[in-house]
Amino acid sequence: MAILVKHPDGPRSMLLSRHVVGRSRLADLRMVEPTVSGEHAVLRWTGREWELHDLGSRNGTSVDGRRLAPGERVAIKLGAVIAFGQADNAWRLADDAPPTIMASASDDEPLCARNDLLALPSDDDPEAVVYRDSAGHWVVEQGGETTRIADRGTVRAGGRSYVLRIPDIIAPTWDNSSPAPHLATLTLRFSVSRDEEYVALTARGDHHVIDLGARAHHNVLLTLARSRLEDRKARQGATGERPPESSEGWIYQDDLAKQLAIDETHLNVAVFRCRRQLAEAGIIGAASIIERRRPTRELRLGLSRIEIVTV
Repeated sequence: MAILVKHPDGPRSMLLSRHVVGRSRLADLRMVEPTVSGEHAVLRWTGREWELHDLGSRNGTSVDGRRLAPGERVAIKLGAVIAFGQADNAWRLADDAPPTIMASASDDEPLCARNDLLALPSDDDPEAVVYRDSAGHWVVEQGGETTRIADRGTVRAGGRSYVLRIPDIIAPTWDNSSPAPHLATLTLRFSVSRDEEYVALTARGDHHVIDLGARAHHNVLLTLARSRLEDRKARQGATGERPPESSEGWIYQDDLAKQLAIDETHLNVAVFRCRRQLAEAGIIGAASIIERRRPTRELRLGLSRIEIVTV
């Protein structure tokens, strides 16, 4: 998440995909200096880099000491110092990462998604989870149900109301040559002890082998994997044909919780931990490891290529 910091050690502002700077009450970075215009400048993510656009301000905008022409646009790099209206109103680009979704509650600093995954109120208490689904839409998952969200939509979690700011950019195009693995290309291999106390997981692709180790939350994925394989086997036994992938493996959330001998709150925490682990491992589209179906509160494993071995 890109961050603009008042130079040298002042307040900071996390940048939206289009971030207006000025004295207007509608500005995203609101200033009080009289030399700053109502809508002075805008910072915008182009899809590749951050761009600064002077909006014809009366007292000008400068980057690293060079004053921009009125209306000029210029790419800005990490560490660039931008002055709005006067030299001592300078802000430094301390982080130039692409924009992502943010959630704000009152005047607290916004919470930002990591790897397109945001838990509210926290990772340890993921009462609501915001993520980008396989279609590229931002959705919020709460209470076993999933709903698409819009910019400035609100979510209540942990007794607080959060306003969501969604970046005005489409999901990145999947680059076949990228070294990062995409969830849709992987096979999940479960290594399970005979007493099922140990469940290790490996994700394999054409050019990747990702050892995800043994974690308690892998039991959720294992149970969902077995549900897909059982549906597949039953359909093939009855008709000799493999069932369509869209129909296999769905299980009601309360039934899954009973099978795992946990309550639904703990199940939702485990689902979040599965997603977070895969996302932190660098897997693109990690949130889709668990799919949900509205309005039935059913869920399933989001991959069809599954191997289960006993160790």
